[in-house]
Amino acid sequence: MTALSPGPVAAGSPDGDSGPLLAVSDLGVEARGGVTLLEDVAFALDRGRTLGLVGESGSGKTLIALSVLGLLPSGVHRVSGHVRFDAQDLTTLGPRQLRAVRGRDIGVVFQDPIGSLDPSFTVGSQLIETIRARTGLSRRAARERAAGLLDRMGIAHPAKRLRDYPHQLSGGMAQRVMIALAISCEPRLLIADEPTTALDATVQAQILTLLRSLQDEHGMALLLISHDLSVVAEMADDVAVVYGGQIAERGAVTPVFDHPRHPYTGALLGAQPGSVARGEALAAIPGSVPAPGALPEGCRFHPRCDHATDACRTGVPPLVEVPPLVEIRAGGDLRATRCLRHAGLTLRGLPGMSDAPEPEPEPDLGPPPAFPAAPTPAVPTPAGAEDRDPGAPVLVDARDLSKDYVLRDGRGPWSRSLLPAVAGVTFQIRAGETLGLVGESGAGKSTVGRLVLGLEAPTRGQVLIDGTDLRQARGARRRELRRDVQVVFQDPHSSLDPMMTVGTILAEPLEVHTTSTRAEVGARVAELLELVGLGAATARQLPDTLSGGQRQRVAIARALALRPRLIVCDEPVTALDVSTQAQVINLLVDLQRELGVAYLFIGHDLAVVRHISDRVAVMRDGQIVEIGTSDQIHRRPRHAYTRALNDAVLSVDPRRRRRRAPDGEAPPSSPAEQQGETHGALNDQP
Repeated sequence: MTALSPGPVAAGSPDGDSGPLLAVSDLGVEARGGVTLLEDVAFALDRGRTLGLVGESGSGKTLIALSVLGLLPSGVHRVSGHVRFDAQDLTTLGPRQLRAVRGRDIGVVFQDPIGSLDPSFTVGSQLIETIRARTGLSRRAARERAAGLLDRMGIAHPAKRLRDYPHQLSGGMAQRVMIALAISCEPRLLIADEPTTALDATVQAQILTLLRSLQDEHGMALLLISHDLSVVAEMADDVAVVYGGQIAERGAVTPVFDHPRHPYTGALLGAQPGSVARGEALAAIPGSVPAPGALPEGCRFHPRCDHATDACRTGVPPLVEVPPLVEIRAGGDLRATRCLRHAGLTLRGLPGMSDAPEPEPEPDLGPPPAFPAAPTPAVPTPAGAEDRDPGAPVLVDARDLSKDYVLRDGRGPWSRSLLPAVAGVTFQIRAGETLGLVGESGAGKSTVGRLVLGLEAPTRGQVLIDGTDLRQARGARRRELRRDVQVVFQDPHSSLDPMMTVGTILAEPLEVHTTSTRAEVGARVAELLELVGLGAATARQLPDTLSGGQRQRVAIARALALRPRLIVCDEPVTALDVSTQAQVINLLVDLQRELGVAYLFIGHDLAVVRHISDRVAVMRDGQIVEIGTSDQIHRRPRHAYTRALNDAVLSVDPRRRRRRAPDGEAPPSSPAEQQGETHGALNDQP
């Protein structure tokens, strides 16, 4: 075996040009005080190909992209290596020359589209300014080009959208605007950092199809950063797995996922929701990515590795070329791994992915409702009955829920219009049961969650908690219901007070709703932290000192503080990487078995919702179009919209990629996106 420097990831360029478009060799980055952030990072990307960078949060993926772009934050600097773009060493260029390359030849799509767009300027102003700065076009010509770009992105009424501000856009539309900005000067390389994080399955599929069609049309190379292995499987030709600021493994995506040669890659694949049968514990990776300045000796993954030996704890593994296991194309499988034991390990990959057995077919009940015609509310009572305990009492009884919001329509100071966010929703949740609520952004899922929590009053209908109407409860009974129903928000960073310690956050509901003494409160806080897998010492920490997964565990602990009977989980694992997501899902399942708590689990990832839910309700345009057991919704959907959602779910198997859109054709945005309607998360205002 030989140690590698940059080492090609792929075979020669498909267009015949000599050398890769982007070559990174021996890249090292440090923070102040000599703290290592990146070390020995090497990869290459050919013209027209896609390289996926995968790994958990904190592994160094985004920092690699910032190093390529020359956008390292203050206090962080490159200490070694080279970044060559089309044979030009970007590390030798000054700031002005780098800006020219970034604007003309390298485009970038950042992770947070709303945060990346200037809220003070319209979409049109930002597009026109970018186009004029790079092309010298007149303002009128730049405006026409900007409108054409939005139309190319599949955004309806592009001339109207140019007058919108970023806050008026949905997440999917904002991401399309970011892509329009990035490709406005037809770059040869596009760097996309988590371009579909927190987007629902259909919008995610639209964005990825758009990126693919743009790549085919312009011959761009794509550096795709993601913690979602299914996105990489869908898009990438090659993959580089990043851990602890190093490349742990790289190669063509299919053989890497089929036969991983590094234990970290195998562990990531094993943490996927589809890797085990529904309801079984996911194979979460213990511990977390080491923080800079606290990197272990030897192999950086060995504290979390099931295959580590004493040699792994002391020896420093280089990135070495390994022989191919499977010949998949001309030139073979060009693989590299940073594992001392790779020759003697047989690691689980895609062939080991399991699933629940195919159930017996049910009698034909006739064709499903037409699609995309407006759905009709339908909640068949028997659906999912076989998955419930027939003796468990009904805890939540939502009857014909409707919620209308009054909006100004812009035609005058007194002119108003109604936005029907929820229309005729009916469902039940039994004690100890999990009901999943899925649908596209704007379907009304979070509004239903607010109605169940009592944060919103329904326009029509009622929510009964243990037989009591939330709106009519008063006094002690209302306070009791408040204790019985708790919530875990989507973003723990926003829902936890950054100025309060974890202990204070957990103690607050106990001090408000109980008469416990200070000693009893302290004991309950310690008990809660142990319950969610955090040590008692975490009580002294501030939320910002915790990882995303740890913050979400604190949010779950806060929801459990008053021993509730129902927890509304609003996208609780959306922004978490696959291993942290597996840890949180396992925690929720274990808590349900131990405490008997019921969940209303709101999500857009059908694989996650299916894994944790007993029954699933599918929402579209404010209505439930189908409800049934998790396996029924997954394997035998009866509504065309449910089938469309299932079809939009990406597979972690690169061989099961969806068909590409016709050349030059962008996928249209969804109806909710076209209207610019979003109802927001539970902690957002309507």
